[in-house]
Amino acid sequence: MRKDFQKRKIFIGSLVLLMIVYLLWTQRPVTVFWAWSPVENDPVIISEQFVSQDRRFEIYGIVVNHFPLTEWGRIHWYLDHKEELKKKYGIPLSYSYRITFWDIGSGFTDVKTSGDNDLYCFPLKKETDKHCIEKNMFMNVEYDAGSYERFAFSSSEYYWITLPDGKLARIKNAL
Repeated sequence: MRKDFQKRKIFIGSLVLLMIVYLLWTQRPVTVFWAWSPVENDPVIISEQFVSQDRRFEIYGIVVNHFPLTEWGRIHWYLDHKEELKKKYGIPLSYSYRITFWDIGSGFTDVKTSGDNDLYCFPLKKETDKHCIEKNMFMNVEYDAGSYERFAFSSSEYYWITLPDGKLARIKNAL
C-alpha cells in the first residue's frame, strides 16, 4: 500500500514538474536575429523574376530562436506579431509573399569552416563572414493576394489556412 502511494506521489510530482518546465519554455520570448528580403540586396533580379504588371511576389527569411513548440503556437505567434514585423522589418511589403521562419540553432556559421553541407546562407554582410545557418525551417507563411494565408511546416503532413471569418483550418497535404 505504501509503495503504491509513493509511486503515485512520484508520478504526480513528475507531471507537475513537466508542466512547470513546459510553461516556462512557452513564456520565453521569441528573438528575431535576422530579417531579410532579397529585394533589399538585388531588386533588379527579383523584379525580373516575380513582378508582373498587376502584382508582386516577395520572399522573406526570418531567423529566430525560442519559437513556440507547436504548429498552433507558431501560427498564433506570427498572427500576434504580424504588424510588429511589418513596422520593424518591413515584412511583408507586397500583397503576395512567402515568409520562411528559420531556427538559429547553434548560431550563424561561416560556409568555409562549417562541416555541414546543408546550409541556408543569407546575403553576406561586410561586418562578418558568418551568414549561414543549418537548414531547420520552423514555418512557411504564404499569401497570394485575394486568397488565404497558408501556414506550412517542414515535417508535417498538414498545413493550415485562414478562413474568411478569421478562423484556422487544418488540411492534409495531397501528396
